[in-house]
Amino acid sequence: MADNIKYNYMDFKFTIFVKNGKWWLDFYYQKKRSKRSTKLANTKENLVIVKKEIIPSVVEYLTGDIQLIQEQKEYTLKSFAEEYFTIHKKDVREHTYKRNVNHFNKHILPYFGHRLLASLLPMELEKWQYKLLENYRILTVQKFRSILYSIFDMAVLNDILDKNPLSKVKAPKVQKEFLLDSSNDEVQPFTTDEIKLLLEHTTGYMHNFILFMYSSGIRPGEIIALNWKDIDFDKKQIAVYKTIVNNKIGNPKTQSSVRNVDMLPMAQKALESQYKLTKEYEYVFVNSSNKYFYSHDIINLNFKRLLKLNNIEQRTLYNLRHTFASQLISNGADIVWVSKMLGHKDVSITLKVYTKFIKENEDTRFKKIEQMGTILGTVSGF
Repeated sequence: MADNIKYNYMDFKFTIFVKNGKWWLDFYYQKKRSKRSTKLANTKENLVIVKKEIIPSVVEYLTGDIQLIQEQKEYTLKSFAEEYFTIHKKDVREHTYKRNVNHFNKHILPYFGHRLLASLLPMELEKWQYKLLENYRILTVQKFRSILYSIFDMAVLNDILDKNPLSKVKAPKVQKEFLLDSSNDEVQPFTTDEIKLLLEHTTGYMHNFILFMYSSGIRPGEIIALNWKDIDFDKKQIAVYKTIVNNKIGNPKTQSSVRNVDMLPMAQKALESQYKLTKEYEYVFVNSSNKYFYSHDIINLNFKRLLKLNNIEQRTLYNLRHTFASQLISNGADIVWVSKMLGHKDVSITLKVYTKFIKENEDTRFKKIEQMGTILGTVSGF
């Protein structure tokens, strides 16, 4: 099949050619050259469609009242990203969409926003990546990179770029040393003394919320979505199967997050105290209007104020969940049970996050050696 096919229709001269596996048209109109993709794969069958249907339609647009499709747009990264986010808004949760837009505006737009998409070079993108690594963790930079990578992918899909320039730039890798460095880890559990201090200096629903999250490990969005019908005091179980994010009640973070959480004594105490406050309402925790919380942001804000008032290092509300897990694991709790309570897909995820909290003294280690030796048994003659 020829690379360039000359085709005349009425007074118009077209060149039909192949680009990125698609049939394209090259023609002049009013002394101005235009190149357009037909979006059709370069097959013999589609070539017939190009000649018999598409080209006549193009000529009709050119010679009639209806204008031809818009001129080929030279997108800047900023203008194309706006279209990208508009199209993909419906594909992700609202808070994820807002977070990605914020990341783009803060960490990508200032560097390349004014640049034409086709002008961006892998070398420049690599420099940008290294610049970000001066101030941000590797995992965080990977998130920024992922957003830009997806934008470029969409440009390739729409024949605006031939290739994704980021595909030629190696993503930063998380080294083993980095994973073991607790100073770079977002997991910052509270000490028992800090938890006691917080509980001593707060009352009402905030007291109950802190105690409940600390003693159940349930995510804050899952907690504010709990109804009283989800609490079974007799079976000592809490049914977790929904979450609230930005006033939207939806499914939990992952499929494995749908779970029954065992009600530990402190969690039961927190719920019984909260029951006295909200037993006449549907939701366990309600806002000042006696309705469910639209998000846990206000609770997180109140929590940070409590930390400041009590001279406790600032950390997010989520670290109450981390405290639940790390304290249990540090004290020898069954890692499989902890993983199940947290709603992790498998134990490997729990271990990846909390391995450094698995501690044991020499006495415990020797007991384990003896226990494992007994389980393994002996081989005759040895």
